[in-house]
Amino acid sequence: MSKCLFVLTGFLLAICAAIWPAAASSAYGCANLETNEALPTVEGKDGYFYRVMADLRMQHPLSDHIADLVATLADALAATGTTLVYVPVPTKSLVMPQYLPNAARQYGFDYKVAEFAYRDVVDKLIARGVVTVDLLEAMRHLPEGEPAFLKADFHWTSSGAKAAARVVGDTITKLQGFNPVAHEAFETRALGEVQIISTMRRILQENCTKALPPAATEGYSTTEIAPAAVDIFGDVQRDDSIVLVGTSYSDLAAANFQGFLSQSLQMPVTNFAISGGDQFGSITSYMTSEAFLKHRPKIVIWENPIYNNLGKFGDAPLIELTAAARQACRPVDRTQISATGKNALSVSVSAGQVPDHAVIYAYSGNDQSRHAELKFSLEDGHLFESGIWRADRIVSTGRYYFPVRYFGSRDAHSFQLVFDQMSPENATVSICSLTGGQVQ
Repeated sequence: MSKCLFVLTGFLLAICAAIWPAAASSAYGCANLETNEALPTVEGKDGYFYRVMADLRMQHPLSDHIADLVATLADALAATGTTLVYVPVPTKSLVMPQYLPNAARQYGFDYKVAEFAYRDVVDKLIARGVVTVDLLEAMRHLPEGEPAFLKADFHWTSSGAKAAARVVGDTITKLQGFNPVAHEAFETRALGEVQIISTMRRILQENCTKALPPAATEGYSTTEIAPAAVDIFGDVQRDDSIVLVGTSYSDLAAANFQGFLSQSLQMPVTNFAISGGDQFGSITSYMTSEAFLKHRPKIVIWENPIYNNLGKFGDAPLIELTAAARQACRPVDRTQISATGKNALSVSVSAGQVPDHAVIYAYSGNDQSRHAELKFSLEDGHLFESGIWRADRIVSTGRYYFPVRYFGSRDAHSFQLVFDQMSPENATVSICSLTGGQVQ
């Protein structure tokens, strides 16, 4: 008896085989990877593994609204002399499709569709004037024996990071006004094979009887051998003239992305990337920090895997970044601010002081603060509440930017700010504009 029906003829047997194809055997004795609740994965060829929800995903939506907000952020940074360079990292399946298993097709994966989706994001941002780097071709065509991604992990190898850094460097050197310092200011040396701590490999290994390929790559170290005296625009150089923000791809020391960038640009790159910070953790930590407020960089390189949707959390994160970049803020007079509890402030406002689409900037006075809530009391008796939470892996700064939307015109006479931690003597509140002009 067959799984599907009684086998009476060879014809029926063929039908059964087509309905229930035999499961491909695992080279590592793996089972139930595709149904693993922690990390659904498929085993590809030659020891390569692909995540179902990220690597096989073909939809990377970037709405016109979110694309416009990224462009607004880039414009806000440019107004203060900073160029935003957005670097979407393509998926493992796009870069290394030759190792995909047949099971990828059963999940509907189509390479042409996936490639179109990636380039659609790149093209949308470029069309809006955002400097955006297309890494796909450079990472897809690496020399034999230099894979772009690790086998049983989702991170890129040092070869993939080096190829990406070269394209990013080429893009930046073509920017108007770029004036690199003397060549050979940086030196990169090989360290031999380096293994990384891989959560993905650990999860997969629990479902496999044989040892999976190690999460290892050729390690590199880049050092500055000839400090430069001039920055890219001819002024006295600042250590943070080029800043890197991003995810674990940029934070992975073994891949040396920061070092390869420094060598490609012949300029020091300061790395603020955060592992596990997702799309906004690193850039938000940096742009709400005192370091950014006091020393604006010439270039911010924002690395973000394409599967990290910029619209996942709505538009508030991008609005917050834009307000932080523009800093068109008017402080609220301290006579209008009063402490109403250990970690709470009440701010009285006059009619029109908080216009529509303004942003309320709140500094708790305590850099360890990770949570703040804004509450608007309106003349009609309604209450508007909004909260901002900083995840554990994000570097806390105690600074928050709350979009007001349309509530400002509804005769708000006061609002309250509640923090998880607050130092009242240092706390400040400002009303900020997103259009560049000062709030009146």
